[in-house]
Amino acid sequence: MRPRSDERDALHGPWPTEAEILAGEFPHWEIWRERRDDGTHGDWCAQLGSNPPLKAASLSDLREQLMAQP
Repeated sequence: MRPRSDERDALHGPWPTEAEILAGEFPHWEIWRERRDDGTHGDWCAQLGSNPPLKAASLSDLREQLMAQP
């Protein structure tokens, strides 16, 4: 049986998250996740300045789009 402290720590990790890592790799981009009207999560988005945002269903797909940017 795992100690209670291990269970508690597992609720707060792993850190950094995949989204935080992506934000660190592309620091000039604003990265967020859409929230639908019903409160569920939507697409991952990334925006640089006033350009239209990139959108993807997963962070790995968003990373590919970001890497393809000039």
